[in-house]
Amino acid sequence: MRLFVSVLVALVAFTGAALADPFANFYGNTVKIAGAAGERSVFIDEGGTYSQKLPDGSTAEGKYEVNGDTACFLGGEQPYCVAAEARNVGDTWELTAPDGSKETATLVAGR
Repeated sequence: MRLFVSVLVALVAFTGAALADPFANFYGNTVKIAGAAGERSVFIDEGGTYSQKLPDGSTAEGKYEVNGDTACFLGGEQPYCVAAEARNVGDTWELTAPDGSKETATLVAGR
């Protein structure tokens, strides 16, 4: 009986981890993205929407979809697909834009 309960607890724990929202730490915070075109601020919202402030000061909005370990941001000429990985405030990582250029993203606290 103890073995059964232990296995059941482990299954529930692993299921919860597998269903965790990889963008949970992004909500209420800002992703600063720097690249050849300048720096923009991206605000990812719960429910599949995002907005961004572009280098020229204009804003754009769109939707994103998470499919397995990939998230694709829609709303531009081409989808911008990235790894759907959990990040913490202060983390910095590399991205490849749809045109193949390299960009650097940093998750910063607040909006």
